[in-house]
Amino acid sequence: MTAATDQGPLLTRRALVRTTAVAGSSAAVAALLSSCTLERTEPAPSPEPFTVPAAEVPVGGGIVLAQYSALVTQPTAGEYRAFSAVCTHQGCVLADVQDRGAHCGCHNSYFDIATGDPVAGPARDPLPELTVTVQGDDLSVS
Repeated sequence: MTAATDQGPLLTRRALVRTTAVAGSSAAVAALLSSCTLERTEPAPSPEPFTVPAAEVPVGGGIVLAQYSALVTQPTAGEYRAFSAVCTHQGCVLADVQDRGAHCGCHNSYFDIATGDPVAGPARDPLPELTVTVQGDDLSVS
């Protein structure tokens, strides 16, 4: 119950807790949303050159090589592409390749495996392309 005074009812304990919880939740949501609107301002560093067996890259898909911060794809048979695996939204390393899209698990951005262009999520800039060369059964990426 609230006690009435000349200035109106006093705040009950329940109302105080509710008001504090709502204010705290609102502040946390605002901070989270404002951080998700930030784009990376610096380019991702280029990985050191490396090789990968061509047989490891599925047709119509690709592989994320986190140790090199690289994404190697094969959009169509015999066509290999490589990109930085650092998401252009906030710099997370891409998680995997799903349904012809490279997926960033941090904020659910998806990138086209043939072009590196963003197709879903908050990322707006394409993945930087790397050079890939077929050398026998291996792919050389730099």
